[in-house]
Amino acid sequence: MKVQIFLEAGLPADTVAELGSLAENFGVDTLWASSFPGHRDPFLSLAMLARNSQRMRLGVVPISPFEVHPMRISDALLTLNELCGGRASLLVGGLGKSVMRVTGLEPTRRVTAVRECVEILKTAARGDLLEYAGEMYRLAGYQATWATDAPPLVYVGATGPAMLKMAGRVADGVMMSDVPLPRMPEVLGNARQGLKGAGRDAKDFRFNNFFAWHIKSDKQESIAEARRELVWRGILQKWHTSPFLGDSDSDFVEANWGAFMQAFLQRTSVIEGIPEHIVEALVANLTFSGDLKAIDGVIEHLKSFEAAGLDEITLKVHGDADKAIRIIGERLVPELS
Repeated sequence: MKVQIFLEAGLPADTVAELGSLAENFGVDTLWASSFPGHRDPFLSLAMLARNSQRMRLGVVPISPFEVHPMRISDALLTLNELCGGRASLLVGGLGKSVMRVTGLEPTRRVTAVRECVEILKTAARGDLLEYAGEMYRLAGYQATWATDAPPLVYVGATGPAMLKMAGRVADGVMMSDVPLPRMPEVLGNARQGLKGAGRDAKDFRFNNFFAWHIKSDKQESIAEARRELVWRGILQKWHTSPFLGDSDSDFVEANWGAFMQAFLQRTSVIEGIPEHIVEALVANLTFSGDLKAIDGVIEHLKSFEAAGLDEITLKVHGDADKAIRIIGERLVPELS
């Protein structure tokens, strides 16, 4: 299983370069820079690392064709790919809640928009003359003749069946978000259905799951951090939580999502009005948390993910990223490589 690192949004380029060098030395497969409103541009934040790294892939996550036209996404992606010698990756998504809140955008026909964006990006990366007439996007006479490096990898951010099947048809891989182990057969089955329908070999496709990493030397600090960040775990949708909470508690969590957001905004681990057994179950099933003694259990959990068909894990690090990368590099990467 390939281990990947997802950095917090907005880190300065020199910090990204330092953390990236550390991650590469530990054998991390990909370092992802996050795109988030009001934060530093992730493509530019990776530029310094692109010139000063050799093996590790460099990715931007997520970019949506609703916020940036596919032509501009292509220009930025191919420029990053040139800077790092053909090691760029990109995750295309259907537009996250954070961007929707800031911009007021309300995406429609998400699967079609993401599919067309991926088709444009993959064709453009070959340097071919692109005449694209889609339902939502059009390009006439676009050609990046200077894009001569190995093409970048283009992932789709997906959890729902339609987006997963589409990803299997057209993308290089899929990154799911916070999907618990019991849901793996369902989500991987949908992606494989798309692969089969397009006559593609699953061996050439990357199955990735994003998961929150909170492991620290101090267990209390780890759990407090995990609790504060719970609001983002699968946006606490019933589909994510019902396998371990059951229907009633999952409905309760969805109905009280605002309590989790308040805890995040107030930077507190106290989630008002939510029974403790629910909070503990969410932390246990949707995060990797605890002190260093918990790592053996995390490794077994990840091996179960791998046995289910997952071949990549993207770990979102929080707080002191240097310490987190060292723990992941020293304890996880050797066990999973």
